[in-house]
Amino acid sequence: MTTVATRLAGRLARLAGRDERPRAVVLVGLDITGFGRRAFEDQRRLRRRLYAAVGVLRAGLGRPVPHDVLDRGDGVLLLLPGGTDPLRVIRTALPALARSVDDGNRGAGEATMLLRCVVHVGHAQRDRWGWVGDDVNLVFRLLDSRTLKLRRREHPAALTVALSEPFHRLAAERLTGGAPADDDQDLRNLVKEVWQDRLTRDTFRVKEFEETAWTASVAGIPARPPAIGGPGNEKNGT
Repeated sequence: MTTVATRLAGRLARLAGRDERPRAVVLVGLDITGFGRRAFEDQRRLRRRLYAAVGVLRAGLGRPVPHDVLDRGDGVLLLLPGGTDPLRVIRTALPALARSVDDGNRGAGEATMLLRCVVHVGHAQRDRWGWVGDDVNLVFRLLDSRTLKLRRREHPAALTVALSEPFHRLAAERLTGGAPADDDQDLRNLVKEVWQDRLTRDTFRVKEFEETAWTASVAGIPARPPAIGGPGNEKNGT
């Protein structure tokens, strides 16, 4: 009875708008390149494809896990439990997502979808409007950075990913069985094998924000950019 009463009290607190405590989460941000310049009907198609991509990503984790989605119109932020296996994300979930997007682009016409993705581990707090916290802000900053947009332009692929330093370190330590990873070569080898691309450590600067992250194009499959896309558009923040 105590457990039931505790759960009920938690639900009532959320309904009343009280903030929850911060929780450990794995954050996966997805953003559609050039979304704002698409025709309205193409935007609708792309949003359907985006949410289908979220389903593919979750399925790649191997078993149902609690999750939440924060919608930002041209993208989403997927929040997963902090205990989510980072190697499963790298080995299975992201390659499955890249294949799904690439397959969906065949014959998609103007609704071709190219995704930028950021994976991070940290903490977030849910309030009555959604999710807040420094780590949520970090994901959005990395997604919107010129660095990630240029990476996508210079290495065209259905899915361009940035792994934050904390997530990269967590994955490297998981490969060593929990020991501190002084040498991340094993992780680099793994990424090159399953993504067919190599990780590059880059500096990200957005306004007052500066951070480092590791970028690569998953699967390395060349992708035809959308008709409205182009180097100038990405430099201007699309």
